[in-house]
Amino acid sequence: MTDTKALPTAILFATDGTQASGSARVAAAHLARTSGTPLHVVHVWAATGPFSGAPGVDEEIAAGVASAEAALIEGPLGCQVAGIHTPRGSRAHAILATAAAVGGGLIVVGGRKLGIVEELFTYRVSEDVVHHSYRPVLLVREDGDDWPPRRVVVGWDGSPEADRALQLSGWIARLSKARLMLVTAVNPDEPGAETARHDAERALEAGASIVRAPGGMEVTTRVIAGSDVPKVLRDACASPDGAQLLAIGARGSSVNNRAPELSVSRSVTHHTRLPLLLAPAMSITTGGALS
Repeated sequence: MTDTKALPTAILFATDGTQASGSARVAAAHLARTSGTPLHVVHVWAATGPFSGAPGVDEEIAAGVASAEAALIEGPLGCQVAGIHTPRGSRAHAILATAAAVGGGLIVVGGRKLGIVEELFTYRVSEDVVHHSYRPVLLVREDGDDWPPRRVVVGWDGSPEADRALQLSGWIARLSKARLMLVTAVNPDEPGAETARHDAERALEAGASIVRAPGGMEVTTRVIAGSDVPKVLRDACASPDGAQLLAIGARGSSVNNRAPELSVSRSVTHHTRLPLLLAPAMSITTGGALS
């Protein structure tokens, strides 16, 4: 059964005011509206230098950007905004600080398509937020799948962070009327691979029972042979069945817990255009809960 304490009691939408935030705005508004969860908007600003204009101009611009985002959310998207925040400072740090201040159990950020040079040299705030957050982050790229998803794929290994991703994924799937699939990998070249496969199948069914409810959404499980976990996850998402969401534990080392910490989440973040939910394990920083 889903642990209601594991569900967000507030959502924070972080925007830079550009087109890259458009898809994330739609996702944040949809989740907040359909669940009745308070939605906050944050736009971080920094002084552009001594020649930026009269004092207060940068702050006024930031307030204008945030207010325009709130108007789009409350108008065309039909979702009430609980608060507008325009802190000054380092963007990723200020976003995370704002999430803590409002009790944001889910941070929603956008991401833009980058060329090779930009990939090497551009500071991407969204990824900095993803990889430094103790709170779940939903990354929705401007060039990715539409929202809401029709299928949610969860990379699950029974770890605390994977459990957290599963709970949130089940919540999103129910709100989106989407199908849910739990996936894990077993290396066929390792000794005892067949036993490991049977154990993995049982573990996946146990995980599915956490979110499966009578008469509820469709929940399936799949064990995939392979040692390259990011590839396993990408293969699991290779479906023509409509928009998808991929969810993983943000600090899960791998399906078998043998790769360096964060390698799977970093690889998936860099190499998929799907909406991506990353959930770290519970921590004292968040008070052991999502709110």
